[in-house]
Amino acid sequence: MKVDEFEKRINYKFKNKSLIDLALTHSSFKNKKNKNYERLEFLGDRVLSLVISERLFLKYPDENEGALSKRLADLVSKQALLEVANEIGIKEMLKIDLFEKKNLKLRKNISILGDVCESLIGAIYLDSDLKNVKKFISKHWEKKISKNIFPPHDPKSLLQEVAQKKGLDLPKYNLKKKEGPPHSPRFKIEVSLKGIKEFSATAKTIKDAEINAAKKMVDYILKNKLL
Repeated sequence: MKVDEFEKRINYKFKNKSLIDLALTHSSFKNKKNKNYERLEFLGDRVLSLVISERLFLKYPDENEGALSKRLADLVSKQALLEVANEIGIKEMLKIDLFEKKNLKLRKNISILGDVCESLIGAIYLDSDLKNVKKFISKHWEKKISKNIFPPHDPKSLLQEVAQKKGLDLPKYNLKKKEGPPHSPRFKIEVSLKGIKEFSATAKTIKDAEINAAKKMVDYILKNKLL
């Protein structure tokens, strides 16, 4: 993909082409100035946090600092950045050593794409202003900001909040079955909450089975708008 094609994809045309070039250059890529995206990543991380924080502050006026912080952490996580990086095709544009590029599929190196996404945000900010950065972030993060009714929690805590909000007793978790050898058991847990159908899940530990069962119930509640 050529630079102008990439600019169309991100809906921003750089005035200073050296900025986009720098934003897409990994430290393993040999160049005359031996510069890479890391400083822009530092800046982009702060700009992204500022823009997302403002958006959350305005969108969720009744939430306290703790709830907003949980949302922010989820929205600026490596996973969220990786999703955006894949949406706009950063991997195709990345200037990186061939060996490192092959290793992008490895879990330990996949965060590179998220880092470059942050550096791109930093580059747009330096090339223009906060207004243009907000346009980019809004386009790629708005659905993520709006998709959850609750701030990201572990499913058990979230289900507990649902019960309290509806004035119900807390969810109950019952061990329905234990199977498998002693060194590798499997536990089946069922979760129940008044007025909601029961859900069950199986995992290697009771804790994980409870979390999985709670997630199924939370997903059901959100999908069917039972709040």
